[in-house]
Amino acid sequence: MTIGESAPTSTAGTDSTETRGRLTSTVGAGTTSGTTSTTTGAGPRPHRASVRVLELHGQSQRYAWGSSTAIPELLGVPADGEPVAELWLGTHPQAPAEVVEATGPQHGAGAAGPATSAAAGPGQPLRRRPGGLGTRRAAADLVGELPFLLKVLAADKALSLQVHPDLAQARAGFDAEQAAGISMGDPRRRYRDRNHKPELIVALTPFRALAGIRAPAATLAVARGLGHPGLIAAFAPLATDPSGGATQVLRSLLTLPPQAGVDLAAGVVSAAERIGPGADEELRRAADLVRLLAATHPGDVGIAAALLLNDVTLQPGEGLFQPARLLHAYVQGVGIEIMATSDNVLRGGLTPKYIDVNELLRILDPRPTGAPVLRPRTLTTGPGGQLRTWQAPVKDFVLREAVCTGGPVTVPDSSILLAVEGQVEITGTDRAGLPLEPITLSRGCSALVTGPATLQLTGTGRVFAAGVRG
Repeated sequence: MTIGESAPTSTAGTDSTETRGRLTSTVGAGTTSGTTSTTTGAGPRPHRASVRVLELHGQSQRYAWGSSTAIPELLGVPADGEPVAELWLGTHPQAPAEVVEATGPQHGAGAAGPATSAAAGPGQPLRRRPGGLGTRRAAADLVGELPFLLKVLAADKALSLQVHPDLAQARAGFDAEQAAGISMGDPRRRYRDRNHKPELIVALTPFRALAGIRAPAATLAVARGLGHPGLIAAFAPLATDPSGGATQVLRSLLTLPPQAGVDLAAGVVSAAERIGPGADEELRRAADLVRLLAATHPGDVGIAAALLLNDVTLQPGEGLFQPARLLHAYVQGVGIEIMATSDNVLRGGLTPKYIDVNELLRILDPRPTGAPVLRPRTLTTGPGGQLRTWQAPVKDFVLREAVCTGGPVTVPDSSILLAVEGQVEITGTDRAGLPLEPITLSRGCSALVTGPATLQLTGTGRVFAAGVRG
């Protein structure tokens, strides 16, 4: 089977729905023209593995901070001018992925043709048509609830400043809110499950992010360089309490009366506009950040709070790990993100959503730290390509990338595969040594592996593989 080929132009049988701003995006599969595989002769059929590699259909999410072009381009569908922020590939109940189980003869792998898509007006679901015969069913029916969620994230605007609880905090918080009778639909609800939410993002494009409390001396230098009296006063606790002063700074900023917060943000923006090209690099970068945040979050006191954090730009291939209790925000760029399956977020600015200052500061680790940037570690390399990973210190997930220059590249147990470049054929065996039915992925297409297997990737392209750390 080849995933990603062009399909017939008829829209019959295509089902796509959108509810509460959620965009359903079908990643399509097609057939190889003129190459139908059949079984002939009277001999016995060869034994096949019980594990299967199936076409996976993710769902996209429309959030205001998303890019209008990046994810449609990856999927090979026309952009409709509306933001598409994330593509979800997993079993999360908010946007569960589906697989296609073939009901007719399988088709041999071949060259993928251009994608075709039904026209979509602004706000309508993007659809990349499936071309193969099969029955749709939830991926969770075959693999249960995966402990991780794989995403493509495309940010044109900054996401909120936020913190995720550790496992003990998540369990205690969820149980307390359940006992208090706070409904899941209540905007004041902070804990939606009993899980933690460590995250890893790997840049596909230059990716700007804020992560971890910056060294107090550097932050104080920025405040003095900007020269705004209110900002300098707000950041003063960093000088008297370098290890915990960030808590006091955030409390003073986030509890300002609304108009005072708007005035402070406006004053910081005016100060940033006066920073010229002759200033030192850190001050110029801080001024650029302020201008960027003000363009999309005018009047938000989070503009000032963001200056507490390390400001980094990942180059393609670099990763950023967000552990529990670390204040962070993604600013701009496209990346592959993997996280433990959870919705637990405590917000601290750059958002119109509910902010619980006391709970945010109770969970926050205020100690200064560097940004947890990870560079890829090569696992295997050879004439056919390499396999690399990012060493996130959690058991919930592992993310690998096969860079194929002909192949084969061997990928151990993985549950979800996503091709971001080229075209790669997937073969392999299950743990009993029985062969898997081959399948080919082209750019923007994904697959679900239904059980433990060793995969061989052959072709030219890049494929991200997500699984659970062994």
